[in-house]
Amino acid sequence: MKFFLFFPFLGMLLFVKALAVNGTPESKEIQLQINQLSEINKIGTKVAASQLPSPYNELLTQPLMTKSIEKYYARSAIIKTIFAAQRPEKNTFQRTIVMFIDSKKERNQPELAQTKKEVIVVELAFITMNFNELPKNMIEEILHTNTPFGKLLLKYHLEIVTQDRTYYKVRCDRALASLINCKFNDFIYGRTNSILRADNKKWLAHVVEILPNPAEIGEGG
Repeated sequence: MKFFLFFPFLGMLLFVKALAVNGTPESKEIQLQINQLSEINKIGTKVAASQLPSPYNELLTQPLMTKSIEKYYARSAIIKTIFAAQRPEKNTFQRTIVMFIDSKKERNQPELAQTKKEVIVVELAFITMNFNELPKNMIEEILHTNTPFGKLLLKYHLEIVTQDRTYYKVRCDRALASLINCKFNDFIYGRTNSILRADNKKWLAHVVEILPNPAEIGEGG
């Protein structure tokens, strides 16, 4: 089954949260454009792993993005939820998040940096999670903390495998530029990825991840 069948267009759901990165509501037009980014298979151009420029070829090819991002920038990452929606009938949870780090590498305190508006956004992600296969305590942290999903998988010792990983390039538009650092009309890169439990092969999450150009953010770790 194709990835995008697991990630329905978010505009069809009732959003329970709608915040911009700086905490102010986004315009409805921008919200709609951001939602459409979840359909990266339609708006982006598929590329092979060999076509990914550096350092995308290092970051996007790892099983868990959080770990590779923190290693590259040598800083801790936290998330901010832009939109979120639960589907009780399927026991699934969907959210749109930005992941960010402290702009001051030596300080490396993303929570403090957030209060000072001194953060760097390093990822935009759309994720659908299967709460049927996740521990209850982990679900509580997903709903009530700013810890990235990848970190929680490691914390709760969930062995995972990934499948259906596909890479895309997408042109920076107004919606993307409102959330991550990219030059208008420049190409940036992302991927779709499915995360499964290693023991029973049940799906844990289906993810769309888009990264800004790390070269424009600054040198990594």
